[in-house]
Amino acid sequence: MSGWFVYRRAPFGMAVFMGGFGGGILLVSVVSWLTAIPKRIIEWLLIVRARFGGEPRDGKRAAIIGTLRGHGELTTPFTRERCVLYSYEIVVRENHGNETRDRKAWEGFAMVPLSIEHGTQRTRLLARPELPLLKPAHPSGHAAEEHAKVFVENTDFVVAPKSGGEKDLSHTAGHLRYDYRNDPAVAEHASWNLVERHLPAGIDICALGTYRADRHALVAPVTLRTGSAFGIGAAWRVVNAAIAAVIFAAITVAAAALVCVHFPLDAVEQSHPHWNLRWWEIDLERFVDRNVRMPMVRAGVLNEPGFRLQSVCDGCAKGRLEIDGRTIELAHTAYRGGRAVHLSATPGARDGVTLDGRDRVTLTVNGKTANVPPSWIQPHDIETSLGSEGEYAGRVTFVAPDRSIRCRVSFATMVDEDAWLPGGGAR
Repeated sequence: MSGWFVYRRAPFGMAVFMGGFGGGILLVSVVSWLTAIPKRIIEWLLIVRARFGGEPRDGKRAAIIGTLRGHGELTTPFTRERCVLYSYEIVVRENHGNETRDRKAWEGFAMVPLSIEHGTQRTRLLARPELPLLKPAHPSGHAAEEHAKVFVENTDFVVAPKSGGEKDLSHTAGHLRYDYRNDPAVAEHASWNLVERHLPAGIDICALGTYRADRHALVAPVTLRTGSAFGIGAAWRVVNAAIAAVIFAAITVAAAALVCVHFPLDAVEQSHPHWNLRWWEIDLERFVDRNVRMPMVRAGVLNEPGFRLQSVCDGCAKGRLEIDGRTIELAHTAYRGGRAVHLSATPGARDGVTLDGRDRVTLTVNGKTANVPPSWIQPHDIETSLGSEGEYAGRVTFVAPDRSIRCRVSFATMVDEDAWLPGGGAR
């Protein structure tokens, strides 16, 4: 979409590529943050409901807040801490010529059957939980390295699968363990970087997942958050997502505005005369000219941009007049004498648009003529050029406030230069 938008304003290969690439990143960021907002609001509502004693509903997402309990106990592989859940990684640094790479050589996860004690009840967790706020530890020192060495030597590893979903624990007791290796294994222990995460029993926890009444458990997907102010934390996540969405949206709008400022629509009309501009493009150009480009010119930030005209044949016009949904294709230009030219669908047709001088426009429909109000016309809506031999070309744009009448047309014809500019000369 962003590449198409840039193409409509700057139809050049590199501009389209850069616009599509940069705009695509911004749009993806905006959409991802916007879609995160309703999810985070739902999470906050679930937590608030749980805080006020709301019972989980079968088959629905629910929040359970209480104390983490484990049916059994584990020991972390590197720090020998007692816990009910842990994960680990062993990352090795390898030298390949002049290049150094970090590679995950071993990884694993284990948990005993878990439950959350809340009031007089216990709700089980029958899924491997996501732990977005659980910070990793990086054990170092001789003792941690020796523990890692012993763990690797005494553990039966299997080759890590290339892909595959999480194991379904909804019909099990909730125990899970796996230990993977990523071949080739490395025996150089000095290059190991140890990473470990764990959860001990007895901590305050908030779990979000789908509630199964028949198992009295939360099933996948399950998210665990530690701490105490879960409602406040969820509210802040909503606010953060909203702020990020607004920031990225503002950047996207600013980038689009800058593209429109530096690549005006009349340049596209001139370079691609076969294109039919859409009304939203014309409205956008007028908005940018009124609210962005001209304020920048007045502030001295931008030079006066000038204008470009479409090349049309002598006595021709290219554009359209739209009145209450009826479209008149303007294709003919006739010089009316003095400083007036008439633009119509066919030669001799009375209906159409008449430009008299620089800014007086009249509209004739069904034989009735009326002046176009000045409020319909912006400073750059009418642009004209008079050549030294009487070649007269220009562009006329006007839009009614209710958009029931609107016009954009380019034209060219020969005029009486002496009558146009007394004393001769060119403008």
